[in-house]
Amino acid sequence: MLFKNETAMKRLLRIFIFLIIICGVVYTAYRYFLSGKSSFQSIYLVPSNAVIMVETDAVFDAWDKIIHSKSWKTVSHIEALAELDKEIRSLDSLISEKLFLFRLLDRRKVLMSVHEYVPGRFGYLYSINIGKISRLRNPEKLIGSLLGKDYPVTKRIYAGQTIYEMLDRSSGDMYIFSFLHDKLIFSTNYLLLEASVKETEKMTIGRNLHFIEISKRISGKGLFSIYIQYQYLPSYLQYIMGNTPENMQKIDEELTFSGASFSLDADGMISLEGYTGVNNEVYSIYTTVLEAGNGGMKSMEVIPAEIASMVKISISDPTVYFNNSLKQLNPQEYEKYMETMRKLEKKFRINTREHILSWIDDEIVLLQTKPSNLGSKNEFAAIIKSKGKKAAENNLGYIVKQIRKNAPVKFKTVVYEGFTINYLSFPGLIKLLFGRMLSKIERPYYTQIEEFVIFSNHPQTLKNIIDDYKKGNTLAGSPGFNDFSKQFSRRSSAFCYADIPVFYNNLQHFTGAEAWRKLEKNKRYINHFPRAGIEMENKDELLHLTIKALYSDTAGSFSRIRYDGDDFLQLFSVETSENEAIPLEEWYNPDVIIKDLDAKKAQMLYDEGTLKYEVELRNGMKHGSFREYFRNGKLKISGRFRNDIPDGTWKLYDENGTLLMERELKNGEEISE
Repeated sequence: MLFKNETAMKRLLRIFIFLIIICGVVYTAYRYFLSGKSSFQSIYLVPSNAVIMVETDAVFDAWDKIIHSKSWKTVSHIEALAELDKEIRSLDSLISEKLFLFRLLDRRKVLMSVHEYVPGRFGYLYSINIGKISRLRNPEKLIGSLLGKDYPVTKRIYAGQTIYEMLDRSSGDMYIFSFLHDKLIFSTNYLLLEASVKETEKMTIGRNLHFIEISKRISGKGLFSIYIQYQYLPSYLQYIMGNTPENMQKIDEELTFSGASFSLDADGMISLEGYTGVNNEVYSIYTTVLEAGNGGMKSMEVIPAEIASMVKISISDPTVYFNNSLKQLNPQEYEKYMETMRKLEKKFRINTREHILSWIDDEIVLLQTKPSNLGSKNEFAAIIKSKGKKAAENNLGYIVKQIRKNAPVKFKTVVYEGFTINYLSFPGLIKLLFGRMLSKIERPYYTQIEEFVIFSNHPQTLKNIIDDYKKGNTLAGSPGFNDFSKQFSRRSSAFCYADIPVFYNNLQHFTGAEAWRKLEKNKRYINHFPRAGIEMENKDELLHLTIKALYSDTAGSFSRIRYDGDDFLQLFSVETSENEAIPLEEWYNPDVIIKDLDAKKAQMLYDEGTLKYEVELRNGMKHGSFREYFRNGKLKISGRFRNDIPDGTWKLYDENGTLLMERELKNGEEISE
């Protein structure tokens, strides 16, 4: 994340080499000055707009452990890092040969920071505690005499401080440095160096109470520490990614600072542990998690052993948690949601607090399952732990009963292996009842295993969860997961887990063709990290973060689940009368997500913003014209609904506009000629 591309990383290595040369030259001539410690902290020299800061007290210890670790030897084969690895090993040889460098820099604080120096452009600033060496006179003459005419050094005065500029004639790069408060400050950008000189008058970050609270907990731990100042993170993400992800666009308002220490153990476990400050004046997912309380992970008893990823959220009080999650909405979204909920409760005589929140216990899990041949890009499930099997069963039964009584929606149940799988044809219902957290569950298929209520987009996903549960193939019974999860407290506000080989394959649906091609070339290296996890818990009103990634000498393998025989979905043909059934997957009965029961029309857009379909509505049901389009804007399907049932003439076209099929329907049934 620190570097926009490998070219920038290689340039950073060149900078590091010249930084060592400057220090080494000065040390060679003035080694007897090397003594004493400065009480002036390096952070006081960091300009206030630092977005990322990396600090270490033993730069060569960290360097040696990382580049000689098994994990680096593996990832260095990745195409984007292979050439960089050559330069790193070249520099490593230089360091190994010049042992005096260890005497100069080892056990001395080195701090690197990233800053935006003009809109949309970022640069690096370095600070090294070098003690009394900083007090020598005329260093430009010494450097010039030792390095020769290819590296001319000039000097100037800025704000009462001498600034030195060294030109590398071969590359045209300018290296700018100064000696200040027993520190060498260094950059390739004069604006950053001058900002550092002026910062001694303000010491903004070093006096920031949010930063102080976090830094005192992690400083000096691990191989190095990394800090993030969120006020400037969105613009940096825009710089390195070309855009700011939607879920991080307000992160500068929601968080203050993060600080974490990096460690790497002999077994290859990569760890980041630290703290994040949360802005309690702005309601966000982070304040919600901070207030959620720490809970266990009993849900692992029903989660399949092979999944792509999961996020477990702990809940101390469902009503408080639900209300806090609503505070994340903007005023317009909040009012629209509350109005829709009032209409829903009134029409179906449902009380959210009584019939939903009353039975929810202390865990909600969002699950991305192992991909299969279902043809679905997003095979998601949501697991809610209830306070008791009967409490959940009775209240969900009441909700279904009220909806069936007051709206002509389709409902079906199928008993599989002793577990009832339910389908309620009410798209958007789960999001309405449970809010944004379960918004990915568009089709309300659900079942119950003991005290856990499980929702999914597809009944086959629920069937698979039931199969794994009965066979004991769950995370709770997985030795690999249990060994890995011991790295965490297992009682936390939130816990995220990814099975990397499986998660990696799911990424194909979230990346473009070119990005996926590059990922595929490096698959065997990425899969050497089979498990990764993030734990968040409340410690003294800070989010305590623990991030772990496990390295393995053997690359993980992946095989897609295949379902033989009839598609389980066929069992969910739903009744419109006692003797009629409509197969859900017929092209002339497409799925439509209805988010507003009072809307006159429903639309769905493709990711790029073009229209996918539109349909007329009446009383929350499809009623009137329906049109679906290809991404190129050509008509794909046309037809009409009558009281939620396809009726009349339906036509199917190819992308060139050629008519492929035409069906005459009456009450959802084809009319034979």
